[in-house]
Amino acid sequence: MRRALLALPLALLACVPAPEFRPYYWKLVSIGGQPFAATATFALDESGKRVSGQAPCNTWSGRIANQPDPVWAIRDVVATEIACPELAAEQAFFTGLARATHMAVGIGYLQLTDMQGFTMEFVPAAP
Repeated sequence: MRRALLALPLALLACVPAPEFRPYYWKLVSIGGQPFAATATFALDESGKRVSGQAPCNTWSGRIANQPDPVWAIRDVVATEIACPELAAEQAFFTGLARATHMAVGIGYLQLTDMQGFTMEFVPAAP
């Protein structure tokens, strides 16, 4: 009887569906130490190898290419080609992504940096 009581919670857990994975979404708040007034997002997929988001004008995606750890790079970036008044902010965003070689993630922040002290600061965002 005792074994049956111990097995019951495990059996009930087996009936609960696993939570669906959702990418981690981040909103850019500063670039190069300056506030970023436009809207740009960064999403990291479950594998940690694909990134995507919304730049000030266009949606974009790319892959993370590991180089000798812990250095990495965002490569093969593709984006839609829609013009908007915030093209200068978009160019700064894509230039920053191209510079990034390190990522730090913590509770409530994502930071992309390079080895010269350049930073891109992100906060959590809704998908």
